[in-house]
Amino acid sequence: MTIFVQPCSNIAVIAKIESIDSLKHLEEIISASDGAMVARGDLGAQIPLEQVPSVQKRIVELGRKFNKPVIVASQLLESMIEYPIPTRAEVADVSEAVGQQADALMLSGESAMGQYPEKALAVLRSVSLRIERWWREEKHRAALEPLIMPSSVCGGVPEEMCNAAVKMGRPDCPIFAFTTMPSVRRRLNLQWGLMPFSLSLSDDMESNLNRAFSLLKARGMINSGGLIIVVSDKLRSIQVINVP
Repeated sequence: MTIFVQPCSNIAVIAKIESIDSLKHLEEIISASDGAMVARGDLGAQIPLEQVPSVQKRIVELGRKFNKPVIVASQLLESMIEYPIPTRAEVADVSEAVGQQADALMLSGESAMGQYPEKALAVLRSVSLRIERWWREEKHRAALEPLIMPSSVCGGVPEEMCNAAVKMGRPDCPIFAFTTMPSVRRRLNLQWGLMPFSLSLSDDMESNLNRAFSLLKARGMINSGGLIIVVSDKLRSIQVINVP
């Protein structure tokens, strides 16, 4: 699936969920913000430790409900601050967060002051990719096909177009997004399962598509003859195209 997007705003606000009071108003907070961060270290100091996993799961689910990205942060690979190999429990923790479909995982001490920041990042990446691949192979479609709630910022038409595209492309296909603005590309990196690219776009849709297909074929991400669902917010259209 290919999406051409333009920005709704340049500034995003991520709500850091770290206190008992925030848990009492989760829906209102996530609905009003552009995304949420599960600050597990801070939460663990305010609520019983055994409640942290269920709270994390609830926040991720609410993020999907409101179409807001959720970042799971802190203590993912804590032992790698001192050691080059994570514990099996830490790998299981990362796997669970990816399986819940958190949009991003954030290292803190592992990369800020740890002795093995690059190895920690490599572990986080390899485990995440493996679990995402397993998830797609298992085809958990009920969890992968949520309806996107209308955004109060952008209006409802783009969201309805994306819902229609999801129904047309039911398998778990890769999602490629193209934008002219680096700031938008960086923000799109937070969205689960989406690969954003910077691309010079014009009013000529055919030219845009040719450049996008050339870029993706050069990177080995698509092949000639494959079917692509193209969604453009600029033209407000959905097309099914055979890759030339």
